[in-house]
Amino acid sequence: MDPTDLTELRTVLRHSGVPSKKDWWERYLKHEIEFWGVPTADIRTAVRSWVEALEPDPGELRAAAWDLLRGPIAEEKLAALLLLQEHVLPRDELEPARDLAEIAAIFDEGAIWEWNTTDWLCVRVLGPLIKARGGDAGRRIVRWTDAPGLWRRRAAIVGFVDLVPYPDVFPAMTDLVLEACAANVRDEARFAQTGVGWVLRELSRRSPTAVFEFVAEHRPRMSTEGLRMATAKLTDDQRRDLGVVGRRGRR
Repeated sequence: MDPTDLTELRTVLRHSGVPSKKDWWERYLKHEIEFWGVPTADIRTAVRSWVEALEPDPGELRAAAWDLLRGPIAEEKLAALLLLQEHVLPRDELEPARDLAEIAAIFDEGAIWEWNTTDWLCVRVLGPLIKARGGDAGRRIVRWTDAPGLWRRRAAIVGFVDLVPYPDVFPAMTDLVLEACAANVRDEARFAQTGVGWVLRELSRRSPTAVFEFVAEHRPRMSTEGLRMATAKLTDDQRRDLGVVGRRGRR
């Protein structure tokens, strides 16, 4: 079997779909993307079986991931991300210069067009890549705040969401993330604002003063939702000083 032919993998995934899960996910995502309704564990098993059966080389693994990530179905995209997370990254075969350019192209083609796939990509691939490759990957991803599309701009900061609660993965990471947040907060779009809010909330676990100062400076540009998210872990006194009232924001 040719590793570049993903017909069988797609067939296995499609036939593993559960109608009730398909309906739930499509309603949850407001029908922004089609699902087959495949549980994540089944997607992981199908991807692992495909890899074990064909033993593709690193180039073929990446090519398969790009093909799947360009697919129209949510489970194809998650299969691509699991392939990268569990079979490419552990081999240290994801190169920031080469492969982030490919991911950027996929965004710019419009093949990633909603928050669920964007955030899966951030948590499963971009964050681990930054952790593994440090500043080279991190600085390249932060430059995405200049991207033409909302979703790549969101990924420019959400890729750091699991990293910012901890000491800098590379020098000046926190300053770089705050600069990226300042760029994205200029966008009034909901998912630009909530991306900023989410990352600031996680950063406040380690650097509450930095988050307080950021919000104090940029508060006029922040949506109510983004503001509540950003300040959710600050103290009541800090929230009061910032003029934040009401329930604490979630993701």
